[in-house]
Amino acid sequence: MSRRSSSSDSAVYVDFLERERRADVEKAARLYETRRDRVKPSYVFPAPSGEKGVGPNSNTGQKGEGDCSGIAQDDFDSSRLACVDFLTVVMSRDLLQQCGYLDEFKFLLYLLFNLDPKYISIGKRTSNRWHFYSSSASIFDSNGDVVGKLGWDGNNDSFCISLSGAACRYIRDWFKVIPVLQSVGARITRCDVAYDDYEGKLGTVRHHEAQARENLAPSGGCLLFASGGTPPRTRFLDDHGGGSGCTLYVGQKGHKQLCIYDKGKQLGSPDSSWVRYEVRFYGKHAIVPLDILADPFRYLRGSYGYLDSLLSKVVASVSSRIHCVVKHVEASAVAMVRWLRCQAGPAISLLRQSLGDSFNDFLAEYVERSGFPSRFRRMCSRVQLPMYFRESLVVHPGFSEVSNVAA
Repeated sequence: MSRRSSSSDSAVYVDFLERERRADVEKAARLYETRRDRVKPSYVFPAPSGEKGVGPNSNTGQKGEGDCSGIAQDDFDSSRLACVDFLTVVMSRDLLQQCGYLDEFKFLLYLLFNLDPKYISIGKRTSNRWHFYSSSASIFDSNGDVVGKLGWDGNNDSFCISLSGAACRYIRDWFKVIPVLQSVGARITRCDVAYDDYEGKLGTVRHHEAQARENLAPSGGCLLFASGGTPPRTRFLDDHGGGSGCTLYVGQKGHKQLCIYDKGKQLGSPDSSWVRYEVRFYGKHAIVPLDILADPFRYLRGSYGYLDSLLSKVVASVSSRIHCVVKHVEASAVAMVRWLRCQAGPAISLLRQSLGDSFNDFLAEYVERSGFPSRFRRMCSRVQLPMYFRESLVVHPGFSEVSNVAA
């Protein structure tokens, strides 16, 4: 049934259009606010109607002027120990067409995942091949970063939606998503679930690598992660003490793969103890149930006997969203200060020596720009970020002088 002929769908579509209108107004206001110092006073900044340009995806050079307003703290579901960090689903294109859902892709994402148009936009439809689909389009967040992909025309006339971890964070209630996906015959082709051990209480990556090495099978696989069949092979990436972090891989892509890595160090904090346990489930050789979206921690534990034993030590309590935000900000704050010292330290020193007492005023007038660095996007609201940022530097042993300044 087409959404236009259904009263219930019409009401949903009207609500979607109102959300989209408010999102456009807010986006135009933010865009004008960040650029008003670079436009002529007589120029009236228009509301954007097209797609925002794509910025650097993983650049650690602190580029970007977008704010970190993202979504409010209450918009995140903090009730799970593990999270869905990547998702790819495939469904019948004909069925979506019959339902009238393919007229507008942004509305489709709103219906299936309740992704608010305030945070999500769809790029231009292109003929670029992607995953055996002859047509595709990118999914962007409000900052212009790519957070997913859509594919159609090909692959048994199916329709594919792929969402990165950044996009999955915008989904508030996975329990409501499951029946909607079931109604359109969706199946999961890939789903990554992850647990974050912020304090490293379950062991370091090197510890788990040593355990795996002690349990190698004559065939080359690792008995520690065996589950009745051929023991999976392991692979270890060593940073050799460089501070960028180590990674232990178990299994291979396309089947089931465990990845244990130094998440904090990956974000740029060499002294961080933060370790992430991530399992990637693939639907090529097995059925990945939709229930994994509602209870990712259970499937994470059940993926390997070693993980089941290891994660049994985790207290089954409500995971704190604030704790998660603080850890993300802490790692990014340390990395940003190190980058600033390396890239601009000598220049700042020269300015201070040259300007003396007028140094601070000079920075405020000629150097500072509005907005926040891109690495802090989607972490928390722009109101909370300065507080979390300062606390991160105060408690970090490498920046203890901040405490003295605060005093």
